[in-house]
Amino acid sequence: MDGQAPLIDENDPVQSVFAPVLGLPAWSVQKGQGSMLTFEFGNPSLYIREPIESKEAASAKIVAWRRRRTVKPIGEWWLWIYCCNWRCIVRGRETAHSESTSKRIGTAVRELDGQCLLSISVDPLKGTSRFVFDLDTVLETWPYEDEDLDEQWSLQRRSSYIFAYRKDGRYSWSAENASSGEEVWLPLPSGAIGIVA
Repeated sequence: MDGQAPLIDENDPVQSVFAPVLGLPAWSVQKGQGSMLTFEFGNPSLYIREPIESKEAASAKIVAWRRRRTVKPIGEWWLWIYCCNWRCIVRGRETAHSESTSKRIGTAVRELDGQCLLSISVDPLKGTSRFVFDLDTVLETWPYEDEDLDEQWSLQRRSSYIFAYRKDGRYSWSAENASSGEEVWLPLPSGAIGIVA
């Protein structure tokens, strides 16, 4: 890749980016740090991180972690929900939200694991999103109330490019290896909500 992300449909960037993922089952859905959620989609491959020699001062725990080889399965696509409020609704009933206990979030993660993503819609004026899955489950996101322009979620094609959605309804579409701060944030077009049923 030459550092430039492939072109997307500027009339509905959400739909064009998610089109290859819709209908695929989410797998290895996990709770990350705090209330972050991660989803793998597509064919699995192995990610291998070789041991790293620590050159700077670090805690014994970090040094030990760097000395180990990490091997794990990853998907072609990776959805990361972070820096936002969210709630998981199963058959019309909220099962967990971003402020729930780890146990309740774990229940939501197990419910989402294996479900096919049917559609995503966004409301750029409110900064909200709605992910609809096939077994009568919905994941809704909305912004934190602080002043920061946080990214609420991103969809990454492994070793390729990243689509990120911010609380102000803007998105970026950039190469995975782009330096932080180089992203260009564009407004989602009025009326573009990215729905596919």
